[in-house]
Amino acid sequence: MSLFVLLLGAYLAVILGLGIHGAIRVHSPADFWIAGGRAPAVSTGGSLVATIVGGSSTLGLAGLAFRRGLTGSWWLLVGTVGLAGLLFFLRRLKSRFLYTLPELIRDWYGPVMAKVAGLLVVVAWLGIVGAQAAAAGRILSTFFGGESAYWTLAAGAVFIAYTASGGQVSVIRTDLLQVLLIIGGIGLCTVVGLKASGGFTALSAALPSGHLSFPVSEDFSGIDLVLLLLVVGSTYLVGPDILSRVFSSKNELSARRAIVISIGVIIPVAVLVTVSGMVARVLFPDILPEAALPTLAKQALPSWLGALTMIALLSAFLSSADTTLLTMSAILTVDVFEKKASKDLRGPRLSVLLCGAAALSVGVFSGGIIPSLLLGYSVFAGGLFVPILAGLLGMPLRRTSALAAAVIGGLCALAGKLLGRDLLVACSFAIGIAVFTVDRILAVRGLSTKQKP
Repeated sequence: MSLFVLLLGAYLAVILGLGIHGAIRVHSPADFWIAGGRAPAVSTGGSLVATIVGGSSTLGLAGLAFRRGLTGSWWLLVGTVGLAGLLFFLRRLKSRFLYTLPELIRDWYGPVMAKVAGLLVVVAWLGIVGAQAAAAGRILSTFFGGESAYWTLAAGAVFIAYTASGGQVSVIRTDLLQVLLIIGGIGLCTVVGLKASGGFTALSAALPSGHLSFPVSEDFSGIDLVLLLLVVGSTYLVGPDILSRVFSSKNELSARRAIVISIGVIIPVAVLVTVSGMVARVLFPDILPEAALPTLAKQALPSWLGALTMIALLSAFLSSADTTLLTMSAILTVDVFEKKASKDLRGPRLSVLLCGAAALSVGVFSGGIIPSLLLGYSVFAGGLFVPILAGLLGMPLRRTSALAAAVIGGLCALAGKLLGRDLLVACSFAIGIAVFTVDRILAVRGLSTKQKP
């Protein structure tokens, strides 16, 4: 306990110090929202990994691996598919100076659609930030005891403080440090935990039937994989937090290198976390799935390594929450309230504080990491994936069609998640594709009519 407190104190002092240092270097909204668009490849790639490897990619992914084995790794691996797709659109995305995704949407579909998209992102991302804060609260309550809700508020206060102080400059600096902690802590945890379980041979013999099946299994079908690619993988291609890393990068080449770096790191991280979840299943079969990593760190590892792993997990949650919080507040300020032209940094900082407070209230009452994130991802992707992809491909829909796809698709995905009907979630994407197809047909017919003598 004393070792964990010592490491935790040092960790908090460093990231808060980086936040204060970032505040000194922030002089304009461009600095605050996208680090002036000057971030180099390594910093951007590290921040991208830190953004992706959060509560869902650690506690949540380990929980999936605990329940169903190797197929749980798809929760993170589908992200590499989306990131690979993003490489094809970097030239278009870096062709102008942008703060947020809705600015692109405004170019394609006008101000109304941009506001609708902005509000949809803000509402969806409240759950995502809240889920990360809740995950951090669970880690702290594991070590210190007490209600996790109080620790959720405490963890939230930390990332809100350094995000509001230095904006994107602070986020990118702290993310690079935190991703090193994440990789080191989880890597050591997996190696030592695997040794404690008797190695791969003993692990495979002790796991339930089907846990080593891949890419699909009895508990995870091909349809489940396709749905995960649509709902989660698509957010790595068009998600506002992912695109904020692109907008912050120095140029197209830096953005491309950053994405390649992130893919190269994410794949082994997915393997490490998955193995840790399966090790916990063998060593502690009666625990809750999402408690797999904390329990492994606390009960199966040497005290110093357990403390380091807990700090690494805490870093994962905070590094995802800060980027998502900053993205959400940027969209609220720039696109919903249209305050982009303001040079006063009090407005952006106040926006971070208000969004953070709202997200923490969601985090206190959230019902698990994966369900919370899936709700946010589904609403966003179901409503906006098709219109955004069409715009990136240079084939934007007409404005009324885009608005219809966003509203109907988003509502359909929301209903599907609330009712527990995956078919409805899948239908939200089908609706977007149908609207796009009809729009293209009507556009061609309209063009043909105009060309007639």
